[in-house]
Amino acid sequence: MRPSLIAFDVDGVLLKPKSSWNTIHNYFGVENEESLRAFLNGDIEYQEFIDRDVNLWLGKKREITRSDFQKIANDIAPNPNFQYLREFLKEFKGNKIAISGGIDVIVSKAREYFDLDDIYSNALVFEKDVLKGGKAIVNPHEKGRFLEKYDGKKVSVGDSEWDKDMFKSSDYSILFNSDSDFDFVDCIVRGNDLRELTRVLKDLK
Repeated sequence: MRPSLIAFDVDGVLLKPKSSWNTIHNYFGVENEESLRAFLNGDIEYQEFIDRDVNLWLGKKREITRSDFQKIANDIAPNPNFQYLREFLKEFKGNKIAISGGIDVIVSKAREYFDLDDIYSNALVFEKDVLKGGKAIVNPHEKGRFLEKYDGKKVSVGDSEWDKDMFKSSDYSILFNSDSDFDFVDCIVRGNDLRELTRVLKDLK
């Protein structure tokens, strides 16, 4: 199957951190287990989940600026052998996108390493470079809807059950660098070596 689109999750796939949200939580020294449980149980909407996370940070530091997030992002690296995937994507003739339930201040780092056409992620809201809130754009349970914008054969790459909706909306799905195996994917690439993922993508005809 020759794909016309490849869609990537970002956290744990293109970039090393498994969660951009947790990366920020760790920076500010907070935990969001209670809110996560409420979201998974369906007690709160995704926007409220994000609002609660942002308020956790603001509870630790009353004024948070873009520079705080830039400090965090500076330490974010891609997964090993990213250059193989970068070169492959430069030559790929179809659409190359990322669909992430993560947050833009971290997820956007992927643009520094990979030739992507679009990145869809949740966003932080600033006024004069001061954090004011967050905007829910990509509900991790509804990632597949972003693939509806594109025609042709679609391949998706994700690392967890959060990517299930994206997998279901694709013609071919690849589980990469996952802590668990799932039976709803077409291919599993173990470990986080992007050279191995690139080999799989190159073999798609």
